[in-house]
Amino acid sequence: MKTGTEKKASIYTALIFAFFPLQLCAQEFIFHISVIGPASGKIVYPLSFAFCTGCLLSMIFSAIKPKILRFITGAVLSLFFTLFFMVHVVYQSVFVTYWAPFSTLSVAGQAFDYGGMIRDNALANNTTLMLLALPFMLYLIFSIIIRKVPSKKAVLPSFIGLLITGTLFSALILNDKEAYECARAQNGLDEGMATTGALCSSIADGLFAAKGGELTISVSASDHAVDNPPGSDTAATDSAAGQIPAVSPVITPAPGTDTAEPSPEDTSAEESFTPLPQVMDIDFAALAKAENNSTLKNMHLYFDAQEPSYTNEYTGMFEGYNLIWITVEGMCRYIIDEERTPTLYKLAHEGFDFQHYYTPLWYGSTSGGEWAVLTGMPPGNGGYIAMEHSGSAKTNMYFTPSERLGALGYDCYGFHANYADYYGRNKSHTNMGLKWIAYGTGYKGELWGNGKLIWPQSDLNLWNESKDYLDLNAPFYAYYMTISGHAQYNWGGNAMAARHKELFDSLPYEDKTKAYLSCEYEVELMLTQMLNDLEDAGILDKTVIVLTADHIPYNDMEICDDIAGYELEKEFEQYENSLIIWSGAMKEPVAIDKYCSSIDILPTVLNLFGIEYDSRLMAGRDILSDSPQLVMFNGGKSFISDKCMYNAKDGSITPFAPYTEEDISKEYILNIQEEIKNKARLASLIIDNNYYDKLNLPLVPVDALEGSD
Repeated sequence: MKTGTEKKASIYTALIFAFFPLQLCAQEFIFHISVIGPASGKIVYPLSFAFCTGCLLSMIFSAIKPKILRFITGAVLSLFFTLFFMVHVVYQSVFVTYWAPFSTLSVAGQAFDYGGMIRDNALANNTTLMLLALPFMLYLIFSIIIRKVPSKKAVLPSFIGLLITGTLFSALILNDKEAYECARAQNGLDEGMATTGALCSSIADGLFAAKGGELTISVSASDHAVDNPPGSDTAATDSAAGQIPAVSPVITPAPGTDTAEPSPEDTSAEESFTPLPQVMDIDFAALAKAENNSTLKNMHLYFDAQEPSYTNEYTGMFEGYNLIWITVEGMCRYIIDEERTPTLYKLAHEGFDFQHYYTPLWYGSTSGGEWAVLTGMPPGNGGYIAMEHSGSAKTNMYFTPSERLGALGYDCYGFHANYADYYGRNKSHTNMGLKWIAYGTGYKGELWGNGKLIWPQSDLNLWNESKDYLDLNAPFYAYYMTISGHAQYNWGGNAMAARHKELFDSLPYEDKTKAYLSCEYEVELMLTQMLNDLEDAGILDKTVIVLTADHIPYNDMEICDDIAGYELEKEFEQYENSLIIWSGAMKEPVAIDKYCSSIDILPTVLNLFGIEYDSRLMAGRDILSDSPQLVMFNGGKSFISDKCMYNAKDGSITPFAPYTEEDISKEYILNIQEEIKNKARLASLIIDNNYYDKLNLPLVPVDALEGSD
């Protein structure tokens, strides 16, 4: 029989063995419940991994001598993992995406610019943060008792616990394909967090970021499953969500255009138009046959199997025009109002009028949204920050507007009213072929009396300063990343909101909403001055303006609800936004009923400018083509296709006529999700492998596509 001292020693040994496994399990469970949602059937995955990791920590802890060093080590470990989960909670609350600790190190300094948002969201999650801190507080309380125990007694049970739970976790994920791929960072950070938990996903993401893993893809083309409507003999390209109207805008001749060519109103010209595949002279099959690298071989085979989009009546419509491309910080469609923002309203409704356009909240927030807009590729979901990485790696960005228009002799500038190296844009944007003008590389900006930049800067001032660089008498491409609409939205911390307070203070909204509308008003002023200057220069009808958002005001989504007048649906509706493609040459609007998103802009613009590209290489599709519609949302599970909206959060299906819910099979949903997964993986593989460099793409511009008249 054990003595009292021996019983105490056994209890203390059990405490040492159990503390870290229980701490990590408790914190993983709290994170899962508070951030991801009520525990799913797969909660066993994150808990088993947490217990396994805790056993490993207990082994390390138990083997340390002397006792005071062991106590300090235990306190450091307990505090580290407490802060780890706290940061995950606050980060997700601020950015509405998950934190990849190893992959975001290169842009970690920018987190200080969100200090106010971090503070507010930490306060809003104070109960969760207090629960996460409880294990560390318990450690300190019981440390005097725990540190008296001989350390070696807890090593063996910790090792046994590690062996048992490690085997359990491995067995579980090996029998679950999705969980296994999450553990290998194959399925993206969102799915990984929900399936295997914060600990496993963060470690997997770190190993992947260190090139310890490699993305894999299916070499067969994913079946888009756009079956003909029931009882119909029409082609699958007849979108269930509506067709692009066969109405061409009346345009003035583009610079250098032969005016003897048939006009868009000429019906005989329309009848003679023959759609051609949007492909380049790339023999993917031959490249695959000659390739020894398995990843590149699979990429060649995948792209060879893709169905291209085709030229259409709008192909080459803006050939030779100037291009002004604007990414608006934090814009939602509700800032556009006929009375408050007449210029924005004019551009949105008198050009191509996109009635179902979405800006999904991509990984990397602003950086991810900007990447999607400029490259036509999703920015990944976990792993490195794609935009910053592409610049550092000097990846070939062949299809970006600045690369293609620059090859045609355009002057290509990029402008931003913040620091030039913010998010690594000094590398990424110059690598895309832009002459990058920002603070530190030419932009002067507005300064406070102490010499520091006013925050945020004025978008109107950005346009006015950019005119010093642009030659309006020569073909140009000017890209703008605005900043006036940056959070936080209040009268005291946002200089642009304060500047226009009198114009918006009487509106029947919350103060935060009024401050948001006030600072975004700078975009209206910028565009108004821009159009006046272009008209004065005589080039308004020779210039195209493309404008969209990097993302919605994700940390203040209730702003959109406030302006809309009701609570927006959270999976789809809150991400519906505005895309402007407008030219002074357009005399009639063109209503586009097709569902589309930010990754579809680049191929659409390339088609409008008559620039040769290979649509098989694009994750997005030309919106004006008859290609099937597909809007993918970050995480890859929810989507909008030709047949339906599928909400992965609750499994609901909203079919488009003539389809019914019975027409939407589980296999169809899985096929679309697999297609989305492949598109996301291919986008990352293109950057990882500098893939465009392997295709021997022509540096000299080719002639305009045949049949683009």
